[in-house]
Amino acid sequence: MQLSRQDLTHFFVREGHDWSSKAIYTALEQRGVDLSSLEIEHGLKAGTMRNVFYRSYPKVEEIIAEVIGIDPSIIWPSRYQQTPHFSNLKTA
Repeated sequence: MQLSRQDLTHFFVREGHDWSSKAIYTALEQRGVDLSSLEIEHGLKAGTMRNVFYRSYPKVEEIIAEVIGIDPSIIWPSRYQQTPHFSNLKTA
């Protein structure tokens, strides 16, 4: 049985879950870039962009998402979850 490319995506990317580093590398590779070239292009030190795989790094998240062509919240939903905002409610 051969699966279509679309059917295979669920093996690498699950909706509502952060993408694995392998999925991100693959998506970048499909666009013809790698982290090293992005670091050079954006004036970052070598190895800086790899930090995005371990901690929130909004600047790098934006760069990677832009290259892939989607919103960073799709790649890292756990970092962009909406939390309820409670204003200071004053009672009379």
